[in-house]
Amino acid sequence: MTSYVRPESLDDALVALGEDGAVPMGGGTDLAGQIDRGIRDPTALVDLGASGLGTIEQDADGLTIGAAVTLATLAEAPELEPYAAVRTAASLAASSLIRNVGTVGGNLCQHTRCWYYRGEEWHCWLGGGDTCYAQIGDHRKHNLETGDCISAHPSDLAPALAACGATVEIRSRGGARELPLLELYRRPTDENRSLLALEPGELVVAVNLPGPPDASAYERVGERAAFSFPLVSVAAARRGDETRLVAAGVANIPRELDTGDPLAGLPGNPQTLWKRTLLATLADRALAAVTPS
Repeated sequence: MTSYVRPESLDDALVALGEDGAVPMGGGTDLAGQIDRGIRDPTALVDLGASGLGTIEQDADGLTIGAAVTLATLAEAPELEPYAAVRTAASLAASSLIRNVGTVGGNLCQHTRCWYYRGEEWHCWLGGGDTCYAQIGDHRKHNLETGDCISAHPSDLAPALAACGATVEIRSRGGARELPLLELYRRPTDENRSLLALEPGELVVAVNLPGPPDASAYERVGERAAFSFPLVSVAAARRGDETRLVAAGVANIPRELDTGDPLAGLPGNPQTLWKRTLLATLADRALAAVTPS
């Protein structure tokens, strides 16, 4: 890394991010680990702390949540009270120390926690190598899909926001676009092993939520109650007669589930079959929580 900049406006931040090798930094809780492990080697850090992305705005259509809003702020924001799944997910993510600095954009865009991807001693397929070591080694905490990579997505916020109908606002020097939140993600391919559908220089600047659902709920299991990424998490949100169910921890990316058969298309591997049982249990709990009595 050769430089550090802290732009005082979003436009200036987008200019800085348009340079080769520049990366955005919110709280830095994921990025610092990537740099330390050699996963990323940026030429410049673009600190978003002063770029105006730290607000929550409410209007008649719903909420706009800036990408630099911290998880702790989101968990306590009165504007989020009608979105129970989102507040719960924000309050359970990582630890209180990380929630104080970790951001909405960072939680959504974080990299997998797969130990083969994060470990310095391996150069796995997702990291640009030839082998998914999880498939020939210890894969008990990995996903339930088949593919070249069986890592599991660790975001708490993604399923909760997606179940509630969120979209993401993306900006670059060249313009802006808006996507349904789940379209922010992509399954990796030989040609492009990124898990994010972002072009160079693009930045997630906000999450837009429509009006609140009639009911929503978030269920998750981690190895411990605090300082733990979800092994499996499920969010449900109901609007009228329609219910949306979204999970993380079971695929490369957050995945929408069939409310009638949440396990569809998720066969699992020998060591991860326990996740099928866990997913079914959490899906049942989340659906029960949003179903009128």
